[in-house]
Amino acid sequence: MLALLFIWLGLLLALLGFCVRDWRGGGALVLSYFLGLSLIHTPGVLPYVVASWLPGAQETAIGFTLTLIGLGAFAAGALVARLTSRRIEPVRASLSPERVEQFGLRALIMGVVSYFFLIPVAARAPSLTSLVAPFGTLLVIGLWLRLYGAAQRNELKRAAQTLLLLPLLPMATLSAAGFIGYGVYWVLAVLAFFYVISRNRVAFYVAAPVAVFLGLSFFVAYMGQRTGIRDVVWSEHASIGDRLGRISQIFTRFAPLDLTAPQDVAALDDRLNQNLLVGAGMERHESGESPFVYGETVPWWVLVPRAIWPDKPQIGGGGQLVAEFTGREFAEGTSVGAGQVLEFYMNFGYPGVIVGFAALGFALMRLDRGIMDGLRRGDLKLVIRCAMPGLSMLQPGGNLMEIAVATAAAAAGAYFLTSIEAFGVPKLRLQRVTP
Repeated sequence: MLALLFIWLGLLLALLGFCVRDWRGGGALVLSYFLGLSLIHTPGVLPYVVASWLPGAQETAIGFTLTLIGLGAFAAGALVARLTSRRIEPVRASLSPERVEQFGLRALIMGVVSYFFLIPVAARAPSLTSLVAPFGTLLVIGLWLRLYGAAQRNELKRAAQTLLLLPLLPMATLSAAGFIGYGVYWVLAVLAFFYVISRNRVAFYVAAPVAVFLGLSFFVAYMGQRTGIRDVVWSEHASIGDRLGRISQIFTRFAPLDLTAPQDVAALDDRLNQNLLVGAGMERHESGESPFVYGETVPWWVLVPRAIWPDKPQIGGGGQLVAEFTGREFAEGTSVGAGQVLEFYMNFGYPGVIVGFAALGFALMRLDRGIMDGLRRGDLKLVIRCAMPGLSMLQPGGNLMEIAVATAAAAAGAYFLTSIEAFGVPKLRLQRVTP
């Protein structure tokens, strides 16, 4: 297991060194996805380094090995996209850093309103949630623009003020819906972007081990309180005070991570060890019990809105997909995502994992290049049109069907938003910079 962890670390360093090596080339989406996928696979390996005799060690090793193959293909795809992208010409845009921050604040407000107010209302109408949900990514884009404006003016204090808002993101999604995942992925996306635009990255390398340890410790504390928190959050009569009071127990009962403690190992295995399911599915397939499905998890008609096709066939969720391929059963109401490693494999085996992740890395890096090109030129329309679909693709634990729908809706929403001049972006006058 320890050797596999060193391979994962090597892949991360290779990604940082070749794909995200300088701020001009971008890479926030690529880095964010790599970290997000690692989050649901790598921490679950840690207990087996300390105690290799634990049940599930074989499935974890098999599943993590396939994950590393996928991450390697992902990094290769991103590198190809970077090497084959056109060179970004140096220009000087008329859009000042102050204006970028103003647009960032506007996007941040629109994202908050969309996620916390419009999406709950949209859930009452067929297909409306799919159309409204992508606008929630404006929250992340707003933070990106605020950080970019502060970095351009070299105002570390303003950047620090924006970063201090990050702990509120998982707290907000937890108090609003009882789920912490979206908030955590938002935090990763913002930190990845800040890493990309930072000229001095030493602080990130120094702080990373401490941040990982504290983050996993808080996660274990959260898992201990998750059921109680959801009971309160999902109660119709619970007030904001009741919700925050219940959530605060995560902090009052916080304890450092202990990889030898059964409750800590169980928490990591439960949510941060997707390798168990991947390994179980691979073993079941090799024994002949679970044949490949050859693309059936993403049917051709998945992008047709239910509002247009009311009789559109129902598709089993992530829990059903995982249960059928791995042979494992899950309690009713349990939220289980197939994850891209398992879903690529259950469709086409090893070729599916390699080609699927390579294509994903290629697509995200191309979008990353578009985002950086837009920022350098002051073209916020281009930023929005690349960032909204890209952020919608950052669902490493979700199902490909959901990602396809979300990405298509985000692309349409971004085009609509920029076409109606929602940000009031003026026509820019670009001046080519003489090298």
